Amino acid sequence: MTALWLTGATVLLTLAGGFLVLRLRAYQGVVFAFCAGALIAGALLEVVPEAMALLSSSHVSSPSADSGWFKPRLVLVSCVAGFLCFYVIEHLTHQRETPHQQAAPHAPHAGVWGALGILVHSFFDGFAIGTGFHADEQMGWTIGLGVALHKIADGASVAGVMLGTRRTVRSAAVMVALTALAPPAGLFAQSFVVFETGPLALLLGWCGGVFLYLGAGSLLPAAHGASASRLLPAATLAGVLFVYAARVLTHG
Repeated sequence: MTALWLTGATVLLTLAGGFLVLRLRAYQGVVFAFCAGALIAGALLEVVPEAMALLSSSHVSSPSADSGWFKPRLVLVSCVAGFLCFYVIEHLTHQRETPHQQAAPHAPHAGVWGALGILVHSFFDGFAIGTGFHADEQMGWTIGLGVALHKIADGASVAGVMLGTRRTVRSAAVMVALTALAPPAGLFAQSFVVFETGPLALLLGWCGGVFLYLGAGSLLPAAHGASASRLLPAATLAGVLFVYAARVLTHG
């Protein structure tokens, strides 16, 4: 029951983050910069380290492999693959567009795929909460609070990615809602489905690469295209510090 209440809280926090972005459209440049910082920090401080920890506890590599470098390298290769995959898809899409369309940065579908990456991560957040409470109540609380603390950034990032890649407000709102519902879905799935640790770790590593590309290659250019404010670097740093503070509060 506690796990259910915690995932319910993540729903509200995700919606709150997305709502703030959708309501503050007059400050899109600053909002995009904040979301870019949150995405980049989330990838490097949360998603990739979490994937490495999962892979270290699995048996993906052969027994003869050097566990000191081989297992983490698999996650990093997956991360690079996610980054390059989005770069190639976007490049090929731009080649099919008209010259006028090419002048507008970033194809709309990139925002959808990026938001889906955050949605997948949110799904496994709910899965992790359920797993934590099955293992130990204190562990469940630690994981649950950690998830809850960064859900505002997740909601803001989904809305920012969608708006930053020329998607409509309505489509951004729908994606925020789906992302908000992902943790309860993950909690529910945890009761019935067993995910192999290794593939899950590699999927998270791929999502980390996607977040890096969207933060550095999509949202930051969108922020500078939407505003010439001197606050943009500060907003980006604020997004990084927000994710870092959430991690410190939960992991010490």
